[in-house]
Amino acid sequence: MKITSIIKKLPFSVIILLIVSSTLLISSKNMIMSHASYPSATSITTASAVVEAADTSDTSTYNDEITLPHTFRHLASRTHVTVTTNISLKADDQILLKTVYSPAKVYLDGDLIYEFGKAENYPAFMKDPATELYMISTDGYNGDTELRIEYLSPVTRSSLTIYPPICGAYKSLFFTLLKTYEWSFFIALLELAAGILFIFIALLLLYYDMDVCKMIFHFGFFSLMVGMWSIGECNYTGMIIKNPTFLYLCAFIGLFSQIIPLLYFCKSAVGFKNPKPITIVTEIITILDILACILQLCGIIAFSQSMYVFHVILPVTLCFLTAYIIYEFVHNQNNRAKRIMIPVGILAAASCAEIINYLTKIVSSLSLLSQIGTIIFIVIMGNIMGLNISDMVKMKKENEKLVFDMNLLENSLAEQKKYNAMIAKNEEITKKQRHDLRHQLIVIKELAGNNNPSLTEYLDSLIHSIPHVPKKYCENKAVNSIISHYAAICADEAIMLETKLNVPESDNPVLDNDLCLVFGNLIENAIEACRRLNNSGCFIRLNADIRYKTLIITMDNSFDGHFTVRNGKYISSKRNDVGIGLSSIRSVAVKYGGETEFKTKDDVFQSSLYFQLYK
Repeated sequence: MKITSIIKKLPFSVIILLIVSSTLLISSKNMIMSHASYPSATSITTASAVVEAADTSDTSTYNDEITLPHTFRHLASRTHVTVTTNISLKADDQILLKTVYSPAKVYLDGDLIYEFGKAENYPAFMKDPATELYMISTDGYNGDTELRIEYLSPVTRSSLTIYPPICGAYKSLFFTLLKTYEWSFFIALLELAAGILFIFIALLLLYYDMDVCKMIFHFGFFSLMVGMWSIGECNYTGMIIKNPTFLYLCAFIGLFSQIIPLLYFCKSAVGFKNPKPITIVTEIITILDILACILQLCGIIAFSQSMYVFHVILPVTLCFLTAYIIYEFVHNQNNRAKRIMIPVGILAAASCAEIINYLTKIVSSLSLLSQIGTIIFIVIMGNIMGLNISDMVKMKKENEKLVFDMNLLENSLAEQKKYNAMIAKNEEITKKQRHDLRHQLIVIKELAGNNNPSLTEYLDSLIHSIPHVPKKYCENKAVNSIISHYAAICADEAIMLETKLNVPESDNPVLDNDLCLVFGNLIENAIEACRRLNNSGCFIRLNADIRYKTLIITMDNSFDGHFTVRNGKYISSKRNDVGIGLSSIRSVAVKYGGETEFKTKDDVFQSSLYFQLYK
C-alpha cells in the first residue's frame, strides 16, 4: 500500500481503532464484573484521632472522633497523627490502605503488620514517599480487632489526608476499587494506546514527509503524556504496578509536560501567520519543566509542591491557545485554525473543570474530567488532523510539480537559448555565403567573357536571384533572425506567413533571448499545427505592436481542431503532458508582468499575450 493511501485513510483508521479498543476494554470490564460473585467490602468511616506535636518539648495534643476521609491542616512537618478504630475481620480478609506523601505504620491489636514509606523504599531526591495504595494481609487475625495507624505528616505540605481503610476479601477489594476508578483507568489506557499508535504512524512516515511526521509525533506524544498523567493519578493503577515512585514520576512528568507537545502540534497543524507567541510560550513552559525537574532532583522543591504552579499554567495556556487559534481564523481567515479551535476549546474547558474539581472534589477521580476532555479531543483531532495532512500532502505534490515544471522550463530555456544562438549564427553565415557567392559568380562571368551568350545570361540570372539584403521583419535583430529562419521553412512547406511586427532593437541580451523564445515557440507550434493538416491553404498571421510600453503579440494559425485541455492547461499533441512551448511562453509573460491566453475558434488557434517591454 502506498504511503499516500495510508495518509488518506489515517483519520478513519484512528477512529475505528479507538472505537474497537474502547469496546473491547469496556466489554471485558463488564464481563469481569458480571461474572464476579463476591461479598461487598467494608469501608471504615469513623475513627478516633490523636495529633501530637512535632516538637517533643511541646506536650499539646489533639484527640477527637473524625469521619473519614479527613484532612488535618496547618500541621508542622513530621507531626505524629495516630488513628484508631475497631474492625471485624473474617478469615482471609485484607485491609486496603492509602497514604499520600506520609510514612505510616499499621498495627493490629498492637502488632506491627505493615510500614508505608520506608526511607529505603524511595529515592533520596524525594522529601516524602509517593502516594501508596496497598492491600495488607491479616493472617492470624479474626473477629473484632483494633486497627491503629500511626502517620507522620508530609514535609512538602502542611496538611495530612487520612483515607478510610477498606476491609474485605481480595476479590471484594479488587472489584470495589475497579468499580470506583473504572472509567479513569480505561480512559488512561485509551490515551496511552492512542499515543503509541500515533507515534508509530509518525515513524512510518519518517522518510515520506518530515513536517507531517513531526505533527503526528507531537500529537502522539501529547496523548502519551496525558496517558502517563492519568495512569499515575489513578488509584487502581497502584493495585497493578507495585512501584509508587514510578507512578509518582509518571503522574507529575505527564502533567507538567503534556502542554509542550500540544503547542508544537497546534503550531504545525494551524500554520500560524505569526507563530512567535506560541514559540515563546512553549519555550517558557519548557524552561519551567526543566527547572521543576532540577529542583526535584536536588531535593529543594518536590513535584508535589511545584504542581500548584502547573495547575495554573495548564488551563491558562490552553485558554490562551484557544483564543489565539480563534484570532488566527478571524484575522487571517485560516481554515486550518477553524478546524482545530473547537476541539482545543473543549480541551481548555475540561482543564478548567479539572482544576475546579481538584479544589471541590465533586468527582472522586481527580483526573477524570480532564481525561474525558482529552479523549474527545483525540477522537475529533484524529479526523481533523487527517484533513490537515491531506491538505499538506496536496500542497507538497503541487510544490513538487511546480519544481518539476520549473526545472523542465529551465532546461527548455537553456535549449532554446542554444537554438536561438545557432539560428543567429547560421543567418550570419548564410549572409556571408550569399555575399561571397555573388562575387564568385561575377568573377566567373568576367572570366567567361562574351564568347558564350547563353552562359552569360545564366550567370546574370543567378546573380540577380541572390537577394542583396535579407528581408527585414522588425528592428530587433535577434527576433528578425528567428522570423527569417521560420519564414524559410514556411516558404518550403507552402504555409502562408503574414507578419506585421513592431519589435524595437534592444541592448539587453536576456530580453532578446526571451523575445526569441516567445516568437520561436509561437511560430514553431503553428508550423506543427499546419503540418498535421496536410493540405494547402494553411496560414500563420503574426502581429506584434507596442502600446504604452507594453508589447502585445497576437497570432492566428490553422489547426485540425483537436486539442486537449487539462486543469486549464493545453496538453501537447506530441506527448500526454503539458506543452513545454506554451508553458515557456507563459513563463516569459509572467516574468515581465504580463499574461497569456490561448483559445480556439472554428479551425483557428488564437494566441495572445502581453508583457512590459520597458520598466
